[in-house]
Amino acid sequence: EIWLASEDTGAYGRDLGTNIAELLKRLCKTVEQYGSEETMLRLGMTNPPYMMAHLDQIAEALRHQNVFKFLHIPVQSGSDNVLEGMNREYTCKEFRRVCDFLLK
Repeated sequence: EIWLASEDTGAYGRDLGTNIAELLKRLCKTVEQYGSEETMLRLGMTNPPYMMAHLDQIAEALRHQNVFKFLHIPVQSGSDNVLEGMNREYTCKEFRRVCDFLLK
């Protein structure tokens, strides 16, 4: 198993000019080329704001045969007022959009 883990995996690459979707794409190709059928990738926790622009690519990666069909997206509140008070960069509607999209 290859685990991609950090405080917020979805923020990967923001300081490097890349993103988590590109990393997943490269890792999937690498596992196909050099891994075995048993080699599996696991994506760690990520918050909605870092995934919104990459939903198509992340969903594609989660459908890959060597990627676990699991993603930890923390539910911090079901209230936009509370999320705003916590200085979160997303709304309840955006959280639901991410979850609904990835469940399809």
